[in-house]
This record gives sequence, C-alpha cells and structure tokens, in this order.
Amino acid sequence: MNRNKITAVFCMLLALSLTALTSCSKNKTNNSQKTQINKKPVREPWKPTKKKLCVVFGYGYTSEFWVHKETQHLKDYYGLSDEEFSETSGLIIPLSWPEDFLIGKTGRISKLNEILSDADICGIIMLGAPEYSNNALAKFREDKDESEFFPIYSLFPQDEILAIEAVSDFVLDRSVEASDNIEEIENAKEEISQVIINGIENIIDNSIEYIISNPKPLKADPELLTHVKKIVGSDYSIKRYVDPETGLSSINHFIIEENK
Repeated sequence: MNRNKITAVFCMLLALSLTALTSCSKNKTNNSQKTQINKKPVREPWKPTKKKLCVVFGYGYTSEFWVHKETQHLKDYYGLSDEEFSETSGLIIPLSWPEDFLIGKTGRISKLNEILSDADICGIIMLGAPEYSNNALAKFREDKDESEFFPIYSLFPQDEILAIEAVSDFVLDRSVEASDNIEEIENAKEEISQVIINGIENIIDNSIEYIISNPKPLKADPELLTHVKKIVGSDYSIKRYVDPETGLSSINHFIIEENK
C-alpha cells in the first residue's frame, strides 16, 4: 500500500473516532439533562419566623398516632413554634382537642384565645372544629380593623354551620344524606371525617402554603371557589353547598367529593 492510501485510511479512521466520541459526549449530556429534569427539587430547610400559624386537630383528627405523625411532618416542613412564640422558632402551633383545651377535666375551645393571646398569628386552620369554635374565632376579629384580620380556614367542622361560615374564609365539608334525625347527621359527619383523613395531609400543606402566599383573608366572592380548588388539589372535586330547604347556594361553604 502506498503512502497516499495509508494517509487516506488514517484520516478516515480518525474521522470515525472523532464522530464516535462526539456522539458519546452528546449522549452523556442528554442523559445528564434527563437526570436533572427527572430529579425532584430538594425542599429548603424551614426558617425561623415571628409569625405563627395555628393548626387545631378537632373531631375526627384526634388519633394519637395520626396527630403525632402529622405534627412530625409539620415540624420537618415548617418548624414548630416554641411556647414563647419567639421569632427564633418555627411557624406552626399544633393544638389537639380536647387535651390542649382542658379547663379542669373539660375541654373548652374558648381557651384558644388565651393560648394564642401572645402570638403573632398569621392564620388558623381548624380541622373538625368542635362546638362553639365560632365564638372563639370571632374574638380574633373583635375590636380590630379589617386590615388586622388573618385567614381562617375551617375543614370538616362539627360546629354550627352558619356560625362557623360567618367567621371563616371558607368552610370545607363532605356531603351527607338528608335526614330529619340530627343524631344521624352528626354520626355521618363523624364517619366522613374519618374517611377523608387519608388525604387530609396534602390539604393541610396546601392550606398552609396558601396562607403563606396570601396573608390576607380570602374574599367571599365568585373567585373564592377557584382558591378552594387550588387548596384542595386535583384529587377532589369542589362545588358550592346548596341549602336543601331554600335552594340557596352558599358563598363560602363548599362540598368536597373524591374524584373516581
């Protein structure tokens, strides 16, 4: 083989090698990019805050195991407040009914005002609000300018519905079959609270995030339904509560149904 042919073959082999190396490099880059895209973002550690958000675990949400599990989750994600509500502690004040509201041997939801009197509250989330919660919540707005109001979200309350509607940004509930028997209705609500418990963690997280992003109370207007849908998430459908007797639609009371 003469020198010219050897040179030509060498150049061809060199070109093929460079092409292969370039192809491998592109594949590695593409694979690296795919890995980065598919990799879930790492959540930043919670930061101390002067503002505090209270989560009350009421009827249907008092299982010791569940409360411990959910409180640990809130601690990991948002940090828990210390007893002094200092600005060097976390965001969440978790309270469990009736243990944290005992006066003597009786749970009194009115104690909520005393417990939070020294805290700089930015929001309250009530789960399974017990009776007379509306009175306690109303006191947070007494003698205050509207600019000082903070969000109050009521999820699956056991309190008198019209009263809790009046003091909450919105009320989220599950539908129950119509009945003239009050005891049957209350038992059905209790069972419904237990059913929804498996999906409540995301709703709590979304509620907290929404209060952080929207520090002012949500207005009772047509846009409120859109806000509640975002808080509840795509696993559930939301519709306005319609009073069976009057046929009137509530502005801030919503019914949640699991998507099938």
